[in-house]
Amino acid sequence: MHQYKKYRFGIGRSRESASRVVPTKAVKVCASGLLALSGTCAYAQSSVTLYGIVDGGLTYTNNSGGHSVVQASSGGRGSSRWGFRGVEDLGGGTSAVFQLENGFNMMTGTSLQNSREFGRMAMVGLKNRYGQLTMGRQDDVMITYLGSYAASVMFGGALAARAGDLDNGFADYKLNNLVKFTSESFHGLTFGGIYGFGGVAGSMGQGQVWGLGARYASGPFSVGAAYHHINNPAVTYFDGSAAAVSNTAFTNPVSNPIFKGYTSATSMDLYGLGASYNWGRSTLAATVTRTQFNAVKKTTTTPVGDIDPVVSSAEVAYKLMLLPSLSLASAFAYTKAEGAKYEQLSVGVQNFLSKSTSVYLISAWQHASGTNSMGQKAVANLNLLTASTTPNQVALKIGLTHTF
Repeated sequence: MHQYKKYRFGIGRSRESASRVVPTKAVKVCASGLLALSGTCAYAQSSVTLYGIVDGGLTYTNNSGGHSVVQASSGGRGSSRWGFRGVEDLGGGTSAVFQLENGFNMMTGTSLQNSREFGRMAMVGLKNRYGQLTMGRQDDVMITYLGSYAASVMFGGALAARAGDLDNGFADYKLNNLVKFTSESFHGLTFGGIYGFGGVAGSMGQGQVWGLGARYASGPFSVGAAYHHINNPAVTYFDGSAAAVSNTAFTNPVSNPIFKGYTSATSMDLYGLGASYNWGRSTLAATVTRTQFNAVKKTTTTPVGDIDPVVSSAEVAYKLMLLPSLSLASAFAYTKAEGAKYEQLSVGVQNFLSKSTSVYLISAWQHASGTNSMGQKAVANLNLLTASTTPNQVALKIGLTHTF
């Protein structure tokens, strides 16, 4: 999706030389004991890559809590971030890998993801010819195997995410304490799984997560599928401060009324299927997802209890490269919740000024009908914006993004 320039620093160099762009160097490692006495040494190939995106612009919203507003906003086409990724050749086809990634608000300079230093990614692991096994704070299987089919990733950013990004097509939600396996490609097939440790004393399953995913690509066609199960989603998925307890006060971590009333669920299950086809300068993609909340608890901020509501979404997206540096794209998404329906149209134009810098224009419209998760008349609420006070909401963003 994005081309990153790679700034590699030799391991063991001085601070002065490490600040320059240098080629990867071999690191000399001498064994201890008899091997050291005999002068035997191993040479490990290591590199560290610095990368990032700086993205900002202006967003107009026709109805934000009852009023129109123009705001300076960070992260429209791609969330602003910076990070390091590294690899060390351990020999025998095995490598050690790590990645640390920070998300930040470009307009204020503050860290996102609840002010975490490396809230977007913090992982370490091993990789060989069969795949990669990592542990830490990471992406789930939905974004890993279905993200490339989503309009939000293809062109539209946060504004184009389906139904508040409940199905994580734009990777708004990260998972802690995760062990993740991702296979290499075997004749076009990749697959993997995740397991997240809850870490709650006396209740191993309270914050438990597990999931599976796969994708197959052959020529211009690809298809992917994913499923994951999440216990205590208020904390585990939505990053809340405490689990919900029936008939008590509950600090709801979600503001979007499309599913705010369901976040006190005991668990949730997400299913997804996506596919794409490329021909010439065109790409057509489609995604279908289903999210089921299990045993929702009635609390002060989730007014309906003892239900198992379902939120399903379907999306079709099309992207055309009009010129090597200019793209035009559009998508339509339909979401059906328990008592409400949401229709969403997104359009985007992106013009690359260079390999690293582009300007873009993204617009989105959402229409709501029925009764939302809070038992109120449904209103529109595009992802990451303040909800409208009417069934309709329109937003327009113009921005500049630079990758490094």
